[in-house]
Amino acid sequence: MPSEDPNEAIRPDFASDEYQEARQQLVEDGITAEQAARSLAALWTINNNADKEHWALKQRQARLARQREEDEEEERLQQLREEQEAARLEERKKNKNKYALLVCGKVPSDPTILPAQYATRKLKAGDYCELHYFTNRGLDKAKASNLIAEPDALVMIPSADGLHSWVPAAAVKDPKAAPVVKDENLTWEEFNEAAPRMISMMKVYDWPEDRILMHVQFWSALQSHRWRHVADTLKQKALLLYQSQQRRRWHLTIGSSQSWSLEEINQDLLFEAREELFNEKRERETLAAIQQAASAFAAANHSAPRHQAAGQPQPYASSQKRPFAHAEDSPGSSKKVRVSRPPAAAGTLPCCAVCLGRHPHRTVECAATQTWDKCFDTFSERIRKGLWTKDGKQVCTGWQREEGCSTPKHDAHHVCSGCGANTHGAQKCPRAQKISTSDAV
Repeated sequence: MPSEDPNEAIRPDFASDEYQEARQQLVEDGITAEQAARSLAALWTINNNADKEHWALKQRQARLARQREEDEEEERLQQLREEQEAARLEERKKNKNKYALLVCGKVPSDPTILPAQYATRKLKAGDYCELHYFTNRGLDKAKASNLIAEPDALVMIPSADGLHSWVPAAAVKDPKAAPVVKDENLTWEEFNEAAPRMISMMKVYDWPEDRILMHVQFWSALQSHRWRHVADTLKQKALLLYQSQQRRRWHLTIGSSQSWSLEEINQDLLFEAREELFNEKRERETLAAIQQAASAFAAANHSAPRHQAAGQPQPYASSQKRPFAHAEDSPGSSKKVRVSRPPAAAGTLPCCAVCLGRHPHRTVECAATQTWDKCFDTFSERIRKGLWTKDGKQVCTGWQREEGCSTPKHDAHHVCSGCGANTHGAQKCPRAQKISTSDAV
């Protein structure tokens, strides 16, 4: 392949004396000198054309190689720029406060409302949020928690569309934190603190204008209601209870066919709220009266022995055991009297449904793996005081008694818990321990 451009080559003069030797070789083959010069010129032209083609191919390959290198370099630089831009955006996202837009203006005279992040997340989503977070007390707690909260801590919570997302831990209500004061338990002073602040935050988080106006009219109607300034405190509290109940209900039904507007107060529901508070108050007073009477009765019984005569017999001490009365001591008495009996002998007890033994033990908790005489493996076992075979079938406990089971249709099987036969129960099982004749009465 030529190292120089063959397009710039000039065809030599093969008729000159320089090419006499080359012409002479052709002349010796039987052609004239002129024909030999033309033959050499034609041969040079053919070789030159071949060199031109190779040269053109070499130049095309070189251009393609340079183009590839330039494209790869441009791609590398573009990728580098994209990585740098992604890192910059991530930095701005991670440190929002560092890159927040600087607003040039005077320091505001009004205090800035900074509620808890949990309340902020609720308002951003348009969900129900307690007024407590916007009272002076709630804002003070939020300020204290913001100073000690870890900003990088994240927790995963489900969103409205069923997916899970990571949110700051401070934006989730801490179940171990002090309970939030419900709206119905706020004072009217706290309600007046919270309502205007929540309206302002609704505007900040772009709530629809009609919803903001509805809340303004709703809370204004409560403030101007005739019960607001009456002497009856239950009526004043009923307004707060009505506000809490209906605002929560409104959030639960919003977007459905059962939704409504809060603007107009429902007097029937307001009377029901007042009745609810009245009943709660009456129950508290009744319970307090009962407790007071019980305390007085206990105090009177405690002081009664001090006033007894010295010759009167003293009652049994609480630590003493009173003897059991016999049935013949109270003939004609309608009360059930516990009769004292001697402990039963081992041979007279009903046999255990598991081990078939008649020795004293807690048969409902028997965990024996062999029968009383060690001759057979137990057929059934106790699981939560029920009888089950070793292969997982429930056995009827009534069938194991002497009188058998009177309920023919149920899920438990009528088989012996000692041997598995369906002709008898455990009390009549041939494997059961026999009744001792010496102990029988």
